[in-house]
Amino acid sequence: MPRLKDEEKRTLIMNTSKRLISKNGFHNTSISDIVNATGLPVGTIYTYFRNKEDIIETIVEIGWNEFYSGLKNIVQRQGDPLVRLRLIVDQVIPQLISDVDLINILLTEGVTFTGLEDKIDKITDIIHSTIHEIMKRTKQEDSVSRSYMRTAIVVFFLGILNSVKLSRSKKIGLNYESIISFLKVTISQSLGVDIWKDTE
Repeated sequence: MPRLKDEEKRTLIMNTSKRLISKNGFHNTSISDIVNATGLPVGTIYTYFRNKEDIIETIVEIGWNEFYSGLKNIVQRQGDPLVRLRLIVDQVIPQLISDVDLINILLTEGVTFTGLEDKIDKITDIIHSTIHEIMKRTKQEDSVSRSYMRTAIVVFFLGILNSVKLSRSKKIGLNYESIISFLKVTISQSLGVDIWKDTE
């Protein structure tokens, strides 16, 4: 039973810290703020985390691991590249963009605390190989280089995250459904294949 309590405290610290850092920024959130918001003694915070940097790195890694394991799961279980791409857009991306606090942290503190370059490379490998298989299957010229794909992923990934952040905080006429719909149309038009035909 103590282990369950320990895990609950650790989760409370992470969830509270994520909310505070998302709202106030990393540098404007102190350990004292986390202590006050959780109601836990300061010593308890340091029992689970070395410092504030350790907390944010853990938050980002957990979010990344959930996202990336979803991608890898789809690749491992789905041989059809069209279905694979559809599942990535329909299942994995919505899971990521539902966590607005994580999005805020990735956009504001991401470069410092995420090891972003390595993560982008891993996403690029999965998406590039899927696109390559789709081009081969549909007998289209495969002219999409890996470096071009990497650029496209960065632009789309950051664009989607920023769009979600703006749509939740400002009245700009965007919502979750319109963002995903735009992504679907853009992917289908870019590939010359209606990935979502007969599914909607």
